[in-house]
Amino acid sequence: MKKLILISIFYTFSFSSMIGGNLTFGYSSHSCGTKPYKPVKPYSFNSQWEVDNYNNEMANYYDEVKRYVDCIKEYVENAEIDKENIDEKINEAVDDANEVIREAKGY
Repeated sequence: MKKLILISIFYTFSFSSMIGGNLTFGYSSHSCGTKPYKPVKPYSFNSQWEVDNYNNEMANYYDEVKRYVDCIKEYVENAEIDKENIDEKINEAVDDANEVIREAKGY
């Protein structure tokens, strides 16, 4: 069991150092799905049913676009919050290091 834990720790630190950051497995991509695809407009319509069908497809497309864009906006807002939290932790770490340096120098 100890061997398995040590191997897990080794791989975690090895992978972390390869990507060069504290996010061991990187930052996650959005999970908003694939981009909506716009329906192809027919060259001509042969019936009112075709017109109505195309209009329904476009209405569904615009609904999908709105959901997709709203999801991306939420992802970006959350990422901005993450950046702010990371910046705060960076500043705390720098302050800690500066405090140690001042103490070491006797200030």
